[in-house]
Amino acid sequence: MLNKLIIISISILLVSCGETDTREYGNTFGDKGRSSSFENTKDFQYQLYSQIVIDSNSGATSPPLLLSNRQYVLSTEDGRVISTLNNNKIWEYKLDSGSFIGSGFAADDNYNIYTIDNKGKIYSLDSSGKLRFSNQLFEPSKLEIFNTPLALKNTVVFSSTDGNLAILDVSGKVIHRKKYNSSILDYVSAVDEESILVTLTNNQFGVTDTLVCLGTDGTEKWRYSSDGYRFLKGAISNGKSIAISGSLQGGDNPLSKIFYLDGKGKLIWEKEITNIPRFLSLSKKGDLYLVSYSSAMGQMLSGIFSYNTKGELDWKIYYEYSIPMPVYISENELMFIASNRETYAIFYLQRTDGRLIKSLEIGEAHPIIFYPEIGAGGTIIFAGKETLRLIKVDETAINKILPY
Repeated sequence: MLNKLIIISISILLVSCGETDTREYGNTFGDKGRSSSFENTKDFQYQLYSQIVIDSNSGATSPPLLLSNRQYVLSTEDGRVISTLNNNKIWEYKLDSGSFIGSGFAADDNYNIYTIDNKGKIYSLDSSGKLRFSNQLFEPSKLEIFNTPLALKNTVVFSSTDGNLAILDVSGKVIHRKKYNSSILDYVSAVDEESILVTLTNNQFGVTDTLVCLGTDGTEKWRYSSDGYRFLKGAISNGKSIAISGSLQGGDNPLSKIFYLDGKGKLIWEKEITNIPRFLSLSKKGDLYLVSYSSAMGQMLSGIFSYNTKGELDWKIYYEYSIPMPVYISENELMFIASNRETYAIFYLQRTDGRLIKSLEIGEAHPIIFYPEIGAGGTIIFAGKETLRLIKVDETAINKILPY
């Protein structure tokens, strides 16, 4: 019996140490296209969740960034950058007084980290926490918010809600800088290593917004807009196709559309929807998933819609929940967190028909940052507010070695 226990223990250790992941690292929402695709894994984990307190003095201000299968980078309310490895804090870096990270992080192929603080100063740290460079990139206005950076192979892109955009090489040298008259939405994404997508909005319904594609040298390649439509979120891409949503009007009777483009900005199809679009996700194949919401009659109603590459609606489903994140895509499943007045839970849907497969209540883990990271084997990782925690949704250790 003792020998069996030893063999099982060794097997668990080997499995936990041997997990590999072929996903693209460096950017939030899965990849440089912000597509929320994690299709390198078959299914997301769901059996149990655990909380590991990393620092009790302050909570997280942005989602965690995964540098490798076990090293995470987090930001705190009191202005620190903290990295963990195997659930243990391995280093921390203190920002300038009064500064904090709200925008999150990006990392290049060498795991060098890039971020921008609330005062427009950028920082680059290596994976051991050593400062590579820092620079006052923007002089912020009172209400300016800095967006999540984008890391490509040889460049890093910073942007803000005031229309500030800067493309830097990985050593910190500014390649291109521009001040747009419109606000830059959410984040900058990319079709590939040479094509950056910048979503510009006037923040008004009935006024035409614009999607701009730039080269890494700042040269404009193309623009796309639809007359009178206000874009509500930044564009996403799977490397071949681009998706973006917009509305002509707000209120209880919105007129909204999804626009599906090829990589050169040509419209392939558009689809009118009756609810307000909230998030889009795009599979490697090109299937599109929409999270929408409606607050008519004082009731929160969220819808999930699945469209194929031709723009045909495959299925739709509604929940009397708020869904504060895009659906994440694995090979077989869709995953998202949803909340009502009582609790929070993670829902897992079958991709083919939207059927609910399972759910996991995680209300006791709240408050958390709603955008998780995905680790090896489909592990789901949230960052905790109030106290800095890693909330991990995983399977039991014994299940990792069972043959079924």
